Amino acid sequence: MIGGGRILAAGLACALGLTAGACSTRDEGSTPETAVQLLLASVRAGDREAVFNRFGPRTRAHIEELLASAHKTGGTRMLRPQDLVTVGWVPPAWEPAGLRTLQRNGDEAEVEVYSAAGDRQTVKLVKEGKTWKVELPLR
Repeated sequence: MIGGGRILAAGLACALGLTAGACSTRDEGSTPETAVQLLLASVRAGDREAVFNRFGPRTRAHIEELLASAHKTGGTRMLRPQDLVTVGWVPPAWEPAGLRTLQRNGDEAEVEVYSAAGDRQTVKLVKEGKTWKVELPLR
């Protein structure tokens, strides 16, 4: 999902094969499932700032490293980490039928997102403070 110096958050939605349904705006990710739903809702809404804020520390650090590299190459435009998040480019491959926690061990979890047709994707999360954050599979 890293390519050409951009994080394709829409690629996350595509890889998950999801479009987001309605999510509670009061819960900021108190459970792994809610964190995944909120990230997908942010992707669907095209809200780059919210998408970036729902990423885990490893993913955010990677984006910030990309940004630092861009600044070192002499770019004249001052970018924010959120500017490297791109949303809304790729339509989802399938509709979600539900989510379930596969594993929760301390501050780490895995949530499976599945479709009615049997498509499945695992999402890794970490707990940061009181909220769960999504860690992208970085290459």
